Amino acid sequence: MNPELKIVVLYKRNAEPDAYVLELIERSLAAKGFPVFIDRHLQIGVQWAREIEHRIRAADAVIVLLSDAALGSEMLQYELESVADERRKRGTPVVLPVRLGSDTPIEGPMAALVNEFHYLLWAGPQDDQHVVDELVAAVTSATPAAPKEPALEPAGGAVPMNSPFYLARDTDAEFEDAIQARESVILVRGPRQIGKTSLLGRGTRLVKELGWRQVSTDFQMVSSAQLCDADRFARMLAATLAKQLNFQYDFEGEWLDVFGPNMNLANFVRALVAESDQPLVWFMDEADRLFAAPFASDFFGLVRSWHNARATEPEGPWGRFTLVISYATEARLFIQDLNQSPFNVGRQIGLKSFTLDQTVELNERYGNPIKRRSDLEALHFLLSGHPFLTRRALDQVASGAMTFHTLIETADRDDGPFGDHLKRILVAVSQVPEVMAAVQTSLDSLPMADSDAMHRLVAAGILREVYGNRATIACDLYAQYLGRYLG
Repeated sequence: MNPELKIVVLYKRNAEPDAYVLELIERSLAAKGFPVFIDRHLQIGVQWAREIEHRIRAADAVIVLLSDAALGSEMLQYELESVADERRKRGTPVVLPVRLGSDTPIEGPMAALVNEFHYLLWAGPQDDQHVVDELVAAVTSATPAAPKEPALEPAGGAVPMNSPFYLARDTDAEFEDAIQARESVILVRGPRQIGKTSLLGRGTRLVKELGWRQVSTDFQMVSSAQLCDADRFARMLAATLAKQLNFQYDFEGEWLDVFGPNMNLANFVRALVAESDQPLVWFMDEADRLFAAPFASDFFGLVRSWHNARATEPEGPWGRFTLVISYATEARLFIQDLNQSPFNVGRQIGLKSFTLDQTVELNERYGNPIKRRSDLEALHFLLSGHPFLTRRALDQVASGAMTFHTLIETADRDDGPFGDHLKRILVAVSQVPEVMAAVQTSLDSLPMADSDAMHRLVAAGILREVYGNRATIACDLYAQYLGRYLG
């Protein structure tokens, strides 16, 4: 007996003989000292879905009940796909299928997930003891998976959905609450590489769990030509949304030149939202690409109109429509007029850097490549918890690319581990004279004469406001690098 084993039973709810065999297995294994997780003890909802996923991913053994009814269960198929994914990653959990009431071959999508395993047959109560004895023997011989060295991931871009290196911050809960409350506009903002796209990815997963409709637009994929013509841009948005939702729209009869791109797009979105009683969430990533477009003011004015329509058209469909917009705050270095942007409506969610404790936790997830607490404190001081830079540093040390000492010694060099990131910042602040002057003032620890430039740099994550008209460079790494070129 090994009470440390994590055992999960998967089954179809509200079916027989599934419920009978489920009770038999739970009672019998508990009598032998094996704790078993069964989701019937949880209320169905988002937390229920997350708990199932977590338990499956951590399990040493998964018992799956396969009645004829269960073979058609999409939920059971999804759970078994998670089991298969986890087995590909770490070789476990052990899978123990129990075929209920029939020995006919399993076919269809479920076959690929279970046919590779030997399964027990339960044809009736006469098989109770046999099935229990076989399961007890199987789980007794199982051993918990030994801890493995974490499989490293390239630092940069969105963090994969099931990555062990994703750290939730306080803003994650605020973001999910805003989506579940079906708020009209949710703005996710922050400097580049602070985790905006990764957070949006978790938002799409939440909407899927809620069973709502969703569409996504990544403005990085929009061509320069499409960003030069308002009508072409609006048609592209409408066409991609229609395709994602398989929505049939009479573009020839409804999209009329006399209306112009904004009204045409507004009419399309109204029809799209009104088509279903299910909420619709539109995720827009990298929206800062639109700021320099000639139609930017018109487009963001349309976004504001959708927000305002909740109040002006209480009987309309807009209460079911949520916009989630992600943008990099570096854009504020170059934008002079933000009055027509959506930035003064909806909920603002500003992503922040990791705390020291989160840096310590991330180091643990990387297998503790940095051993001493004092070194982690030095790393946090150098980077101020910037998510991408912190992951980059830990990846470099954990992979053996360099020692911690070498990382610190070469951190501010153009050819060092953070060179590309630093050169981009230097180019950005050098574009606007007043912005560059504000950086130089901050390097000299002098009061800021240009408060507008200071606030732009604070929004971009390059400066950190201290008080009044004084600001300091956001992290020691930036101070070292910018000081060499601009000091």
